[in-house]
Amino acid sequence: MTRLSDTVHADHPWRIHELAGDFRLEDVWTARTPGAKPNDFPTMLAAMQASAGPAREPLLSRFLFAVRWKLGALMRWDKPEAGIGARVPLLRDRLPRDLAEAPRNSDAGLAPLTSVYELDNECALERASRTVHMVMHLGWAPTKSGGHEFRVAVLVKPNGPTGRLYMAAITPFRRLIVFPALTRQWEHAWRDRGRPGPEGGSAATVDSAVGTHNIPESIRALSSLPHVDYADVFTLCTDVDADTTPEQWARAMFGDVPSVAEQLIWRGLLGLRLSRGRSPDTVAGWQIAERGEDWIRLEAASWFLTGNLLVQATDGRVSLGTFLRYDRRLGHAVWPPLSAVHRRLAPGLLRDAAAIVRATRRGNG
Repeated sequence: MTRLSDTVHADHPWRIHELAGDFRLEDVWTARTPGAKPNDFPTMLAAMQASAGPAREPLLSRFLFAVRWKLGALMRWDKPEAGIGARVPLLRDRLPRDLAEAPRNSDAGLAPLTSVYELDNECALERASRTVHMVMHLGWAPTKSGGHEFRVAVLVKPNGPTGRLYMAAITPFRRLIVFPALTRQWEHAWRDRGRPGPEGGSAATVDSAVGTHNIPESIRALSSLPHVDYADVFTLCTDVDADTTPEQWARAMFGDVPSVAEQLIWRGLLGLRLSRGRSPDTVAGWQIAERGEDWIRLEAASWFLTGNLLVQATDGRVSLGTFLRYDRRLGHAVWPPLSAVHRRLAPGLLRDAAAIVRATRRGNG
């Protein structure tokens, strides 16, 4: 995982240079691909496609993307009239004949980007919104050691002052969080190419119930809150051993101590007062308040809201319930927009936990 200088991209004879001269080069990254051969670019693209999916991404990256899509919906950035072929012409319209006749086999797992062209050693994908027209260029380049490496370049054309402000705002997140996470994912994709995916992977269905009136009373009764302003429950069917305890499930979901992403969401945005360090009485800083044979309840509070996290494991199903009470008016303003992000993340959290529990069981076996 390395960020390269702009000249590494500019000095290589990529075909994208013919098409994107009016785009600004933002970043160039490389992912390690040990043992790569000159003709392995299609293999890399196929590996990326196979490893794609939000559930494979780190929680913090998923959170940032969820926030971006929610903001896009609120600000109308992503309406069809702001996209490719509407606000901006297709980059494909600029292609010379040989590139226009080249195949466009896949999006390499990078949807909602759309393919522009694909060759044996490079391809380009594009996307436009009301803020920016972006091109992602993927290339397969020789290294000084005689091997080959995977390179990714991001080229942009901001849409006026709003687009320039948007790019300035996302740059630190893109460089410090998003692309380091993506390149690690691509390195894992290369390393794991050709291997069968994990059982019960990201395609597993997660059922959901949202709203205080839609939660079964048997689950609602396990909350300690006499009045609930927000509630949801997400449930995953799993083949994990039935003797996995609810606490083990909770620790697989959230960890023993809060991660960076959890710190950002829980402490930074919600102001929750969480315990520090590892403790048998806490999970990721949340206090273990009560437990039963097949459930455990975690509690935390800030000055403007109180929360319960309920993890239940029974009959081949594991559930995560979130119950919130707004203690101050600020709670009514802060949580509703964040809840949309939370609902996008919860299914992946359950799937990841199932994979962690399954791997732990196998390791212990």
